[in-house]
Amino acid sequence: MIGQVYFDWNGPRDSVVEYAKKLEESAKKRKTKFMGVWSPHQDKWNFTAMIEANTMEEIYQTFVDAGGMEKRMTHSILKYFERDYP
Repeated sequence: MIGQVYFDWNGPRDSVVEYAKKLEESAKKRKTKFMGVWSPHQDKWNFTAMIEANTMEEIYQTFVDAGGMEKRMTHSILKYFERDYP
Protein backbone atom coordinates (compact mmCIF):
# COMPACT_ATOMS: atom_id res chain seq x y z
CA MET A 1 0.00 0.00 0.00
CA ILE A 2 1.22 3.49 -0.84
CA GLY A 3 0.09 6.70 0.78
CA GLN A 4 0.48 9.98 -1.00
CA VAL A 5 0.31 13.24 0.94
CA TYR A 6 -0.46 15.99 -1.57
CA PHE A 7 0.30 19.43 -0.11
CA ASP A 8 0.86 23.07 -0.94
CA TRP A 9 3.72 24.81 0.82
CA ASN A 10 3.97 28.46 1.84
CA GLY A 11 7.66 28.83 2.60
CA PRO A 12 11.14 28.49 1.14
CA ARG A 13 12.18 25.33 -0.66
CA ASP A 14 14.79 24.59 2.03
CA SER A 15 12.01 24.19 4.58
CA VAL A 16 10.41 21.48 2.41
CA VAL A 17 13.70 19.58 2.59
CA GLU A 18 13.62 19.89 6.40
CA TYR A 19 10.08 18.52 6.44
CA ALA A 20 11.09 15.66 4.13
CA LYS A 21 13.86 14.74 6.60
CA LYS A 22 11.24 14.58 9.39
CA LEU A 23 9.14 12.24 7.24
CA GLU A 24 12.17 10.08 6.54
CA GLU A 25 13.04 9.84 10.27
CA SER A 26 9.43 9.01 11.12
CA ALA A 27 9.36 6.28 8.46
CA LYS A 28 12.53 4.69 9.88
CA LYS A 29 11.03 4.74 13.37
CA ARG A 30 7.74 3.23 12.18
CA LYS A 31 9.42 0.78 9.77
CA THR A 32 7.58 2.17 6.77
CA LYS A 33 9.27 3.16 3.52
CA PHE A 34 9.64 6.85 2.73
CA MET A 35 9.78 7.17 -1.06
CA GLY A 36 10.60 10.88 -1.17
CA VAL A 37 8.90 14.18 -1.87
CA TRP A 38 7.88 14.69 -5.48
CA SER A 39 6.58 17.63 -7.51
CA PRO A 40 3.49 16.62 -9.51
CA HIS A 41 3.59 18.54 -12.78
CA GLN A 42 0.09 17.61 -13.96
CA ASP A 43 -1.69 18.43 -10.71
CA LYS A 44 -2.44 21.59 -8.74
CA TRP A 45 -0.40 20.55 -5.69
CA ASN A 46 3.10 21.91 -5.01
CA PHE A 47 4.43 18.60 -3.61
CA THR A 48 3.59 14.96 -2.93
CA ALA A 49 5.24 12.87 -0.21
CA MET A 50 5.06 9.12 -0.80
CA ILE A 51 5.10 6.48 1.95
CA GLU A 52 4.84 2.71 1.51
CA ALA A 53 3.49 0.55 4.33
CA ASN A 54 1.28 -2.46 5.07
CA THR A 55 -1.75 -0.52 6.34
CA MET A 56 -3.40 2.89 6.10
CA GLU A 57 -2.83 3.34 9.83
CA GLU A 58 0.96 2.93 9.44
CA ILE A 59 1.01 5.53 6.67
CA TYR A 60 -1.12 7.95 8.67
CA GLN A 61 1.01 7.54 11.82
CA THR A 62 4.21 8.13 9.83
CA PHE A 63 2.71 11.43 8.63
CA VAL A 64 1.50 12.38 12.15
CA ASP A 65 4.85 11.54 13.80
CA ALA A 66 6.60 13.88 11.36
CA GLY A 67 4.44 16.78 12.51
CA GLY A 68 1.26 16.15 10.55
CA MET A 69 -0.17 19.26 8.95
CA GLU A 70 2.92 21.45 9.25
CA LYS A 71 2.23 25.19 9.70
CA ARG A 72 3.68 26.05 6.27
CA MET A 73 1.23 23.68 4.55
CA THR A 74 -1.67 25.75 3.36
CA HIS A 75 -3.70 22.57 2.83
CA SER A 76 -3.13 18.88 2.20
CA ILE A 77 -4.86 15.63 1.36
CA LEU A 78 -3.78 12.05 2.06
CA LYS A 79 -4.67 9.41 -0.52
CA TYR A 80 -4.14 5.66 -0.25
CA PHE A 81 -3.37 3.29 -3.11
CA GLU A 82 -3.58 -0.47 -2.80
CA ARG A 83 -1.96 -2.83 -5.29
CA ASP A 84 -4.52 -4.87 -7.20
CA TYR A 85 -2.21 -6.56 -9.69
CA PRO A 86 0.03 -8.56 -9.71
